[in-house]
Amino acid sequence: MLSRRCFMLSSAAVMACAPAWATASSSDGVPALLAQIQPDQHNSGVVAGLLDGTGQRIVTQGISGADCALDGDTVFEVASITKVFTSLLLADMVLRKEVALDDLAAKYLPAHVHMPDYEGRGITLRDLATYAPGLPGWPDNLPQPLDMTKPFPEYAMNQMYAALEATKMPYAPGSTYRYSNFGFGLLGHVLSRAAGVRFEDLLVSRICAPLGLDSTRFTLTPSMQARVAPGHNDQLQQVESWRTTSPFEGAGALYSTANDLLKFLAAASGREVSGLAPAFVTLLEPYRKLKTADMHVAAGWFVLAGHGDELVWKNGDKVGYTSFMGYSKKSGQGLVLLANSECAYMLTPVGWHILNPDIPVKKLGT
Repeated sequence: MLSRRCFMLSSAAVMACAPAWATASSSDGVPALLAQIQPDQHNSGVVAGLLDGTGQRIVTQGISGADCALDGDTVFEVASITKVFTSLLLADMVLRKEVALDDLAAKYLPAHVHMPDYEGRGITLRDLATYAPGLPGWPDNLPQPLDMTKPFPEYAMNQMYAALEATKMPYAPGSTYRYSNFGFGLLGHVLSRAAGVRFEDLLVSRICAPLGLDSTRFTLTPSMQARVAPGHNDQLQQVESWRTTSPFEGAGALYSTANDLLKFLAAASGREVSGLAPAFVTLLEPYRKLKTADMHVAAGWFVLAGHGDELVWKNGDKVGYTSFMGYSKKSGQGLVLLANSECAYMLTPVGWHILNPDIPVKKLGT
């Protein structure tokens, strides 16, 4: 979420900006790749968490930029990776029959809120989770463009309601891909209202607690606060990151660690048995094709097909931070990349390559 570049429109968007870097033939080449993403610096770094046939391991480059170690328990803002958590919560609630994918979002909002539609076609929960809400990337009543040098503007739920009422849809929900923080913020709010529980409490009780994710929260615990790696801009200057207001929590407000996200990936890929296994399967069922032939979206996830494999992945991009997580359906290998700087913007193509070495980083831009 909170993308400085409205992140990840398609695989082509990443490929167009990729440099001609050397490739690594296997996960053994991860340290060399991290060194190219984030050269040695005195104030920021990258953590890679890997799951493969040998188990779990952590590789680091640089330092945290704070009085804490750079390791698997270092806390980062993970931005739009939050969208996969929100979608998993949706899938869990669908399986519990608390909501349905094709329910209209309006069903769970106050009666006075007028939801937009297109020729009578309203927005469903499926539309929100699969990047086709018919809504803009951000509400029109949020300052545009957002000023990256200032804190994220105060924004209340009644302002989101007003933005919904004022939105004119150019096409039907469900018909056109649109990366929308507005849409995922609305989805988180809808799920919270459907359950009658504050969104963070709902996510912690339904997702984080069952998976043992003690360092994945919207609100920092004292233990997490002591382990936060401060964010840095593309000049490697420390910056104050955006703290997301509650209407957008479902889109990108989570803090997490490499160790926690590896637990999440182990459950997502089926490597570890989890009570959420049916919900993880449900996430991948509502496929939506993108214009780029090899890229699709599911609920929350993106799926890159080709080179004899399918990579299930999501990334994040926020003031001061970049992130990536994903796994290979073929090998079962999982990967987390977390950086506390904006000069690590190439995490995604490097992540693809580590998961499937047949995807050569050096050729992504050709």
